[in-house]
Amino acid sequence: MNKEVFNQNHILFDETAATQEEAFKCIAKFAYDEGFVSDEQGYFEGLKARELEATTGFKDHIAIPHCKSRVNKKPGLFLVKFKQAIPWNALDNQPIKVAFALTIPEEGATEHLKLLSLIARKLIDKEFREGVLQQDDPEVLTGIIDQIDYKD
Repeated sequence: MNKEVFNQNHILFDETAATQEEAFKCIAKFAYDEGFVSDEQGYFEGLKARELEATTGFKDHIAIPHCKSRVNKKPGLFLVKFKQAIPWNALDNQPIKVAFALTIPEEGATEHLKLLSLIARKLIDKEFREGVLQQDDPEVLTGIIDQIDYKD
């Protein structure tokens, strides 16, 4: 995995979010604080708007919230583990416990959307999914995410 796109600093353990909106706010603040978006509110609105198009809830308590936006300064992947299960209109109707959040800049979006596809494909791997859901050690989680072969 490209270390500029994802590294151990991109892992957040959220204690407070209980709704999808709160989860999006948490993700937007994290991406903003890490310097990946220029406008926290703009990214938050982009995540909400993208969710209206179709659910980003995958299955087995995992979602991939993302948006392509001018406020996204550079491509990024953030792993957010929620203490509380978040109600989400996921494909399997299960609440979300883990989000792979993406910042996708408008420029070069096609290239960065490949990352979305790589994550979705990797989520088919039961061992990968279970590792992401069960592990709480940032170093171990980073090793798991580094299995996604994204170089950009």
